[in-house]
Amino acid sequence: MKELAGKTAVVTGAASGIGRAMAERWAAAGMNVVLADIDEAALDVAVAEVSEVGPATGLRVDVTVASDVEALLALTVDCFDRAHLVCNNAGVAGPAGFAPHELTVEDWRWVLDVDLWGVIHGIRTFVPHLLEHGDGHIVNTASQAGLTSGSVISAAYYAAKHAVVALSECQFHDLATRATGVNVSVLCPGAVATNIMYDETRRPERFRVVPAPVATDHSEAVTAAMWDVIASGRPPREVAELVHDAVVNNEFYIYTDPNIVESVAARHRAIEQRGFPTTGRMDADVTGG
Repeated sequence: MKELAGKTAVVTGAASGIGRAMAERWAAAGMNVVLADIDEAALDVAVAEVSEVGPATGLRVDVTVASDVEALLALTVDCFDRAHLVCNNAGVAGPAGFAPHELTVEDWRWVLDVDLWGVIHGIRTFVPHLLEHGDGHIVNTASQAGLTSGSVISAAYYAAKHAVVALSECQFHDLATRATGVNVSVLCPGAVATNIMYDETRRPERFRVVPAPVATDHSEAVTAAMWDVIASGRPPREVAELVHDAVVNNEFYIYTDPNIVESVAARHRAIEQRGFPTTGRMDADVTGG
């Protein structure tokens, strides 16, 4: 997609963070923008501000609900005729500092439903639409946690993000075989200065744990350290610029931290040598390693 002006971008998780920055970047590139988020109040503010740059509309969407994502496509078609660029970006971190067996069923379902099924719903809904028109681009937001593993972030988050990377790679192979003019990228950001640690306040009722699990000294220490790492992370607007360039240049893997390649290489060496799993950069950042 060398030419963006006049085309339409759809962004989920667009009320804040990376999604908000991407919406602003697409508007600055002359695109129509459709913003979606579960936080309706923040979404209204984002739509109003993006509309000051260019045509924009929004819809409250819970990406874990297939019909909500289908409604997002319907709104896009009604307002702007079609979608060209779809950013499946909505995501949550999940509880930090808990071992995989300590996470509740609701924790697992919440993180997997948003971070993985949100992308699946986006692909199932929008890829046929793009194929019908013969061109377009999909950006799936994973994480550097989708390329490594560790213990500080929720195991559900690591699992979901690995699945998003694999899903995106499978989508790439399928689209390449079809030679359709539809392309895909996977965004694997490191620490970015967003409000992702506030996501617990927007957890839907059906995923809530009653009574809430009791925090441990370890989980509280990890959470505090993650707050510090995220607060000092890369500004979302810089990430949006990297995504813009990747879409224009048709690049698949999008990194925000070039040093993640070292962690990926170490992981692959351990696999090749049948060694023990290595940890990724986020674990090192949080623990000071």
